[in-house]
Amino acid sequence: MSLLENIPSTIEVFRRICTKVLYSVLGESAGAAVLFFLRSNLGCDPFDMFWENPKAVYDVMEKIFGSGAIILIEALVTNINSECDLSMDPRHFLTLMQRGDMFSLEEMRSFIVKVAESWIRRNSDEQLH
Repeated sequence: MSLLENIPSTIEVFRRICTKVLYSVLGESAGAAVLFFLRSNLGCDPFDMFWENPKAVYDVMEKIFGSGAIILIEALVTNINSECDLSMDPRHFLTLMQRGDMFSLEEMRSFIVKVAESWIRRNSDEQLH
């Protein structure tokens, strides 16, 4: 079964890698605060919402952090790229989040699946060595 067919697992892996990256970029306390404020303002898990409606997550981040949301998103994507050996352009990712159309949603979901697949592959490779 592919990760795209198992959306809860895909979201869980994405949650883990994003949390790890947030904590490494901001520190554990600030990273936890960001996740708390996102959850509080969205009224649900931010990663579930990210899968369903990335624009809503962007809008809440902009409401909470103002122009700092752009910096945070770009840092998140840059570090996810590093962690998962991917090459998503952080500015393109930001544009996709802001647009909120179906094409953008599908491209965002494709990226999330790639992140999850890369993380799983990388961790299984590390366990073999």
